[in-house]
Amino acid sequence: MSACQSQPNAGPSNAASSCATGGMPPPAPFTLPEGATPLKVSDAVVAKVGEMLTEEGDPNLKLRIFVTGGGCSGFQYGFAFDDVTKDDDLCVEVGAIKVLVDASSLQYVMGAEIDFEENLEGSRFVIKNPNAASTCGCGSSFSV
Repeated sequence: MSACQSQPNAGPSNAASSCATGGMPPPAPFTLPEGATPLKVSDAVVAKVGEMLTEEGDPNLKLRIFVTGGGCSGFQYGFAFDDVTKDDDLCVEVGAIKVLVDASSLQYVMGAEIDFEENLEGSRFVIKNPNAASTCGCGSSFSV
């Protein structure tokens, strides 16, 4: 199976075709359980981002997570450092780091778990997204 083929998230009936592109409808509203945080950030993310921020040497930087159109499955995740918090940003503070998500992207990642993994294949940020109907084999894109 190529890295670009979609993987079912909840069984064969939800499988998407390989490398589909085009406009996708917004996800069905996802309601968080009362008291739950809109984003869960693992200790591994806090450690790795903290390490990267130390290298950058700018204490005002925050990790921005965003969603754009594209990728094999229709939407793709993006990560960047940002020193500006916009009015519509959700800011989640975990340990020594702050994570920003703009309102437009938040509808697609609400309730997601952000993790960082290192293994023989390399290292990467991983998003476990309850809103994704399917994900690409590489894990960097998804459909709703």
